[in-house]
Amino acid sequence: MHKIIQHVAAVLLLVSTTHITLAQAGGCNTTLESIETASLEELSQDFLRLASYRNPYCDTTNSDYEKVMKRMEVVMKEQKVSKEDIIRLMGTPYYHGPLAEYENQKLTIGRDGKPKGKSLPPSYKIPPGEYYVVYLWRKKDYLVFALKGNQVSETTWWEKGSYR
Repeated sequence: MHKIIQHVAAVLLLVSTTHITLAQAGGCNTTLESIETASLEELSQDFLRLASYRNPYCDTTNSDYEKVMKRMEVVMKEQKVSKEDIIRLMGTPYYHGPLAEYENQKLTIGRDGKPKGKSLPPSYKIPPGEYYVVYLWRKKDYLVFALKGNQVSETTWWEKGSYR
């Protein structure tokens, strides 16, 4: 009986370890043959797939998820895509709006003691633009698209007060 319990325990451990490993790796790996040569549409499909998992293991530096996001940033800047295309390709942003609204965004503390509104990089830390589309990653990194004439003109990453 003792041997059976040991065998069952070993099998359960193997199954649970395999399941955790597959969940960690499978949810965070790119399906692209090459991130560097993929089209913007292919990058978008992979980015949206990875984002949909909401897997905390993806939210790590140098993960495939981060690499795909950074490649999309480069390609969108090169192609000078519109705000509509950014949102279509990357999904709902953390914030988007004109410069005047960006500067008026304030994170305030409500009566319940919880933050209200958007926390954004200070306007003097972002590239010049007329309109901004901002994505929040890892709850602390901001990918900022600055647009002029409805085209991406500059991009930057900002993390808790510093450029990356």
